[in-house]
Amino acid sequence: MSAVREDLTVVGNTNLDIMVSGVTSLPEPGTEALVPDIRIRLGGSAGNLALRCAGLGQPTTLISRVGNDASTALVRSELDLPHLKPVLITDPELPSGVTVAVEAPGRDRAFISSLGAMSALDAADVPAEAVAARCVVLAGYFLLPRLRGPGLAGLFTRARAAGALTVLDTGWPTEGWTAEVQAEVRGVLSSVDVFLPNSDELTGLTGVEDPRAAALELAAATGTLVVAKLGADGAGLALPSGEWSHAPAQPVVPVDSTGAGDGFNAAFLTCLTRGTGPAEALGTAVRYATELVATAPEHRSAVQLAEVLPL
Repeated sequence: MSAVREDLTVVGNTNLDIMVSGVTSLPEPGTEALVPDIRIRLGGSAGNLALRCAGLGQPTTLISRVGNDASTALVRSELDLPHLKPVLITDPELPSGVTVAVEAPGRDRAFISSLGAMSALDAADVPAEAVAARCVVLAGYFLLPRLRGPGLAGLFTRARAAGALTVLDTGWPTEGWTAEVQAEVRGVLSSVDVFLPNSDELTGLTGVEDPRAAALELAAATGTLVVAKLGADGAGLALPSGEWSHAPAQPVVPVDSTGAGDGFNAAFLTCLTRGTGPAEALGTAVRYATELVATAPEHRSAVQLAEVLPL
């Protein structure tokens, strides 16, 4: 890996999120309801991951597909940051993707998304210099139809040939964890070096409730390093050899858990890109994500990586 550049490439979904707060029910047809707050911000698994990596000082290239419309100008302005190189391919026919997130106290968020130009993103959009990074990450797998299955395998084959570490964060399939989806993901993991599921995704993929057992089974079956995000329990690392490492999260008073998973991913991958071993990176990423949860979103830019410590 000595000849590989010390940077990171993120490929995937970048769009605007419209965050609607305080929605307890939809208004009746023909009526209007007031909510406490509606905000617009950068969204998408890939966009958020790239933003967080750049915020840690990690040189990052983001590759996404957008439309030629007003929302794209907002996306570009949000990505105008030090350490971040956005490569946004403008689709001449499709609009940019948009997600509406509806949230209320005591309820899980619900999302309504339009893929738009994201539906046309494929491996040919990723230039050769981008796959020669230290890490090449695909985020938002299930929202990128042309990069599912063979599309991902082709991209990661190129990345591995260039000496890059390949990383996958799938998210949740809109069609659910059907037998076909499970087989699809297990199939593509043969071209993945690092897999970044959370505990619910692990259960959906394997049918095993215990995340440690699920991660170990998956790692052994696919030869992939599985990094399991466990929420308040921290994170775990399963090696194909059968070894398991666990980094517990210190108890904190949560302020906002939004973005904790993206923050964990960014910290873990930044550590790997800088040459830190996976077990040490795991502990650093948990500490970073825990501090994010305890910090108001408007102050999170001040949260940086702590010193890497052994587990």
